[in-house]
Amino acid sequence: MRVLVTGADGFVASHLCEYLIRRGCYVIGLVRRTSGCRLKNIGHLSGKMEIVWGDVTDATQMRGVTYGVDVIFHLAAMSHVAYSIGNPEEAYLQNVIGGFNILEASRDNDVKRIVHAGSAEVYGTMADELLTEKDPLLPRSAYAASKASVDRLMYAYWCSYRTPVVMARFFGIYGPRQSPEKAIPKFIGQVFSGSPITIYGDGRQTRDYMYVADCVEAYGKLGLDAGSEVIGEVVNVARGDRIEIGEVAKAIREAMAQFGVYVVGISYEGNLREAEAPHLACDPKKIHTLIDWDPTVEFRTGISRTIGYYKAHPELFEGLGRRL
Repeated sequence: MRVLVTGADGFVASHLCEYLIRRGCYVIGLVRRTSGCRLKNIGHLSGKMEIVWGDVTDATQMRGVTYGVDVIFHLAAMSHVAYSIGNPEEAYLQNVIGGFNILEASRDNDVKRIVHAGSAEVYGTMADELLTEKDPLLPRSAYAASKASVDRLMYAYWCSYRTPVVMARFFGIYGPRQSPEKAIPKFIGQVFSGSPITIYGDGRQTRDYMYVADCVEAYGKLGLDAGSEVIGEVVNVARGDRIEIGEVAKAIREAMAQFGVYVVGISYEGNLREAEAPHLACDPKKIHTLIDWDPTVEFRTGISRTIGYYKAHPELFEGLGRRL
């Protein structure tokens, strides 16, 4: 099976490429060109997959790279909430126009399935009950709004043209290779630098955290294994656990002791960041009805694996005032 992974050099996408190669797929990875054309996360796979330098905003190139492809895993996106607040145009161009180009190219080339990597941020926040796929979309940032837009654009193409789409929505993915400014790697970097863990807000905001390997298996199965019943469907990808950010910091503090590193302390800033959703966790019943999948990595195990990865890769914190 020929599969295309857009944004292939990113955090989740790089793990997905490894998973797809293990599954025996012919993997084409679309990577956004940088000035030095250097790969961050999939350099070790360069002999095992085809790497194409390009950009999803290039409609002509998307028609070429999707030709002969069976399944597209669409992960290319501008994916930072805080950055999108100051750069809303980039969020729109990369996420909405990029998604539109993938849809149009897929329609021209009769791609059998597109699995979109959406975000829990589209929900905005939650009430007392866990979120389900039927909850309204109330995005709070330019990033979240752009992801909600392409999510609904995917659905519109299913309704209008029967383009075979699946709208996955990720909750709280963490693990090796995640960008250092995200909460869990940021906390780990602060501890290694001898600084206190700094938490925005009072630490009681919650997320539904899942280790990246579990996420990738679910996402990959939605593209490779699930039947036609997933087409045109929204599917939340999560464990269904609510974990407070303060508890995340405590788990990192405890796990760090295994590596001989001790936390100076935990400090609270008092105010949430702009447009941050205070609570995002979901009821994962639907995904269990669609694919044979269960997450296997418990949170504290995943945290220990993640700490080990960043300890082995101190270069990821260069320029951020970190020392490992």
